Amino acid sequence: MGANGSFSRGVLESESGRTYETIFMIGDNIAVLERKDKRLGVKLPEESHTPGRTYATFRSDGKDVKSIAKYDSNGKKIWEIHTNEHEKISPHFHYWKENGQEKEAHALTAEMKIILNRVRQFK
Repeated sequence: MGANGSFSRGVLESESGRTYETIFMIGDNIAVLERKDKRLGVKLPEESHTPGRTYATFRSDGKDVKSIAKYDSNGKKIWEIHTNEHEKISPHFHYWKENGQEKEAHALTAEMKIILNRVRQFK
């Protein structure tokens, strides 16, 4: 699991090149991640080492989910859920494009609500 294109550059071939570690799995496809270096803050990678994966991360105080992201068959981020309020929508999600996260917030789809509730109930 890397960030900023490290997967496509081949940096992730060894564990030492990875920025994230999997803390636990929820089912077969939702991995809860933490950064190895806790000083870097809580955020999800822009690319996935495992295509089609869903990643989640919790707030640093552990009280709630911070974000959940879905990755496509090429390991690129499709969308990311945030549990904080944005544009009076909470929780909300953003689509990801070639140059990063779009600014507009959207209400969660039914599928996203199920994923968020699944992760929240697991903690």
